[in-house]
Amino acid sequence: MRIPRIFLDQELAENKSYLLDKESSHHLKVIKINDGEMIELFNSKGQSVIGKIITKEKNSYKINAKSPLKLQKKELPKVSLGIAEIKNFKKILNETTQLGIYQIDCLITQRSKFKKKPSEKKIQSWYKILQSSCEQSGNNWMPKLSFNKLDKWQEEVKSKNKYYLHPGENLNLRSLTGLDEIFIGIGPEGGFSPEEISSFKSKGFQGVSIGDLIIKTETVPTVLLSMLKVI
Repeated sequence: MRIPRIFLDQELAENKSYLLDKESSHHLKVIKINDGEMIELFNSKGQSVIGKIITKEKNSYKINAKSPLKLQKKELPKVSLGIAEIKNFKKILNETTQLGIYQIDCLITQRSKFKKKPSEKKIQSWYKILQSSCEQSGNNWMPKLSFNKLDKWQEEVKSKNKYYLHPGENLNLRSLTGLDEIFIGIGPEGGFSPEEISSFKSKGFQGVSIGDLIIKTETVPTVLLSMLKVI
């Protein structure tokens, strides 16, 4: 049986004790973890360590980490996606985190349904999704998350390996092999506007397609990452 995984936002080390916060402790109570049982602690920097519950107090658990510290390698290529926020953005965050995405930029585009910066409450709920997705999937690298307007994001991407997703492009995703990092812009329903496509080209982005099928925007990031993992 797989032991529970708990996110801890701090450096980890063996032979050290950790006191879990109220939320993490509540999760362990819900799944009925008892004194003496083992759990895995991990952070957003690839570190993980196995620890034993040595005390269970009213609202918190204390963990004694004994196993050697492990460092999970980052997946290559490091995939960063600029994605227009949609209604099912939480689904995108959940699935792409499980697939090992490196960075997610929430973008405002001309055809975006959401034009305002997400509220702090919404952003915090997004981080909770990233955390729970890492706990569930075994991914110890929590993706970076940011918010940007499309034109500013285009300017800030300095990599040579930068693309925008657009149907009918001659360059196919399957040709992007042997790269250490990839930046890809994904538009909302209806795609990028002609002006945005021109802006991509003027800033050195290349258009790329994922084939002839028409795929819903909320599914595209998952399909894209799955394809990149096998090419």
